[in-house]
Amino acid sequence: MRYLFTFLLIVSVIFVGKSQHYHGHHPTPDVDSLPKTLGRDLDKGYFEFHARSFSMSTINRLDLMDHTAIAAGAGLGYYSPAWKGFHLGFSGFFVFQLFEHNVYEKDPTTENSNRYELLLFDMNDFENTKDLDRLEELYVTYEKNHLLVNLGRQKFDSPFLNEQDNRMRPNIFSGISANYEHHNWKFTGAAFNHVTIRGTVDWYSMEESYGVYPFGRNPFGTSSSYKGNIETLGVAVAGITYKSEKWKHQVWNYHNDNVFNLSFSQHEFNWVREKNTFHFGVQGLYQTAVKNGGNHDPTLSYILPGEQTYAIGGKIGLTRKRHEVSLNNLHISKQGRFLFPREWGNEHFFASIPRERFEGAGGVNALTLKYKYTFKNEQLYTEIGTSTVQHPGLENSLLNKYGIPSYYHFTGLIDYKFKGYLEGFDLQFLIAHKAAHRPGEVPDEFRINRVDLWNFNLILDYRF
Repeated sequence: MRYLFTFLLIVSVIFVGKSQHYHGHHPTPDVDSLPKTLGRDLDKGYFEFHARSFSMSTINRLDLMDHTAIAAGAGLGYYSPAWKGFHLGFSGFFVFQLFEHNVYEKDPTTENSNRYELLLFDMNDFENTKDLDRLEELYVTYEKNHLLVNLGRQKFDSPFLNEQDNRMRPNIFSGISANYEHHNWKFTGAAFNHVTIRGTVDWYSMEESYGVYPFGRNPFGTSSSYKGNIETLGVAVAGITYKSEKWKHQVWNYHNDNVFNLSFSQHEFNWVREKNTFHFGVQGLYQTAVKNGGNHDPTLSYILPGEQTYAIGGKIGLTRKRHEVSLNNLHISKQGRFLFPREWGNEHFFASIPRERFEGAGGVNALTLKYKYTFKNEQLYTEIGTSTVQHPGLENSLLNKYGIPSYYHFTGLIDYKFKGYLEGFDLQFLIAHKAAHRPGEVPDEFRINRVDLWNFNLILDYRF
């Protein structure tokens, strides 16, 4: 891996050098008079530089272990100009561990491991603190008329399978994707068989990616054992989006060969009345197991054969000048658990706010209030979220995979985008607090890094 990344840096320096040679202080010759060469065409591409630092700290209740970590890193990407409709892109990133406190230690009271800070680094190699590098994107794109096809290692965005970029590095998927846009319509199709996951530097086949993150309990009440035991060729994604001035509709389907099928739809409507814009939205999800759920042995499968569930969400909101407020809800049926590998992305429900998910649970009811204010200069905005989430009981392993207690949830975000000489810098401060509905009834092993905690994040990005 380090040799691939070194190669990337060398190529980038060469291209930058060429750019400086052709566009420096020397008199610029007439482009038409120069002989056409591959190097000169490649010089017409563009580079992308990204530096990021991330400080995170989690404070748990009473004598339970607290955690702190600081990471910093940078990366380069190159994206070639078009040649008969084809483009080439590649990028890489390296991360350094600047500081850590209790990130790799287990809590002595509960024997539970760190949950949040560890994903800033390589969760598979605790000794690696200075060589966290990986080649990320490496793809060929074909673009013609309204069609765009990507082949190779690429970023992908959808409501469930996505970059999940809320630590140092995002998810990157390997396979093929295609988008066709015409008027207000967008059609998306993709098939992926490998992925590199935030918190790692390794590439996994889709079946190997199951269980990279801690994987909770199975419905029989014992530790899930599907890691290394899932049989699948990969995941296929199909999506249709329609967007107009007032309406936005999107329908998605995720088919994970031999494991599960998940369908999701979301419909939003904006109604403008004088200086006010009213927002209305509804979401729906239906999921069922495919064949044996990943393994013929139910104790080793990801989802039980025949297991199915559905979810319904809604939103009503108002935007007035620089204020935006919304009330959101989500209900997941008691029929079964909503399951989607956390290694593949972060779910986008109306009721979602940072530092917790609904994946792994059934019988959930959530109510979330969100408020956003954008300052007049549009450089600074603040966002607040508060919710109450009702989970099944801790003993209900059939519907509560990760043993999450019912909780109250608060998040506050401040985001400042610099202008002028420092344009490209983006500073964020995120604070999250979760409190159990009935803290006296929650054992410490279900409390630590789940509820009754504070989580602080300071993130600085620079892009050009």
